[in-house]
Amino acid sequence: MVLAVAALVAAVAMPLLAGSDARARQARVLVITEARGYKHASIPDQVRFLRTLGRRSRRFDIVHLRRASDLTETQLADSKAVVFAGTTGELAIDDEIRQALIDFVKDGGALIGLHSAANTFDRWPRFQRVLGAGFRRHPPAQVGRLVVADRRHPSTRRLPRAFRARDEFYEFKTSPRRRAHVLLRADPASISGETRRDLPLAWCRREGRGRVFYSALGHFASAWRSDRRLRRLVDGGLRWTLGLAGGPCGRS
Repeated sequence: MVLAVAALVAAVAMPLLAGSDARARQARVLVITEARGYKHASIPDQVRFLRTLGRRSRRFDIVHLRRASDLTETQLADSKAVVFAGTTGELAIDDEIRQALIDFVKDGGALIGLHSAANTFDRWPRFQRVLGAGFRRHPPAQVGRLVVADRRHPSTRRLPRAFRARDEFYEFKTSPRRRAHVLLRADPASISGETRRDLPLAWCRREGRGRVFYSALGHFASAWRSDRRLRRLVDGGLRWTLGLAGGPCGRS
């Protein structure tokens, strides 16, 4: 009888322990969404989409930080990636945590920027350099033609070679081609009010031992809910930064 009870307890406990071990092995991904400038209505949809990716993958877990000031060195030490999702303005991160974030990436962590992340920390140029570029302006939101620059990368592997989408098409202060590998660009001829010849919209880069991915797309909440191209782009970019998928990332 005692042996039977012990066997029953072990049978119940083993799946629980297995689930606990699986959670312990999951990479932790911190998602910061604070906006001190323009606040995008798409932010909740960005977070929901990232949580969905984590649940489906079972390889990483999303931890949502609504305020950048909640970021700590301990959290960075326990995490694999930091996502700035729809952030804007000068977020309240002190100098010590700013340096810790840079060190985190250089030492092998991942940094992901979504949409207006490039319009964050204008007074902290180091962040925008690590991200790849800083936001300058955009013409009115409209439908434009997008062209995949490299289909070998997991972020663009499942995208059409060219497609049309409605979004805000960002210009940047400096070309990310100077320090990043461009994955997706807009066709300037398809965008009203655009004067620049080169419009990179998504890229990857390496910073020390770390990986960085940025996508300028995602202004509209509906895109995060139903546009498979945006969802595939971000899914592949996140998996690449976490080391869950391989792909080239030299300078363009």
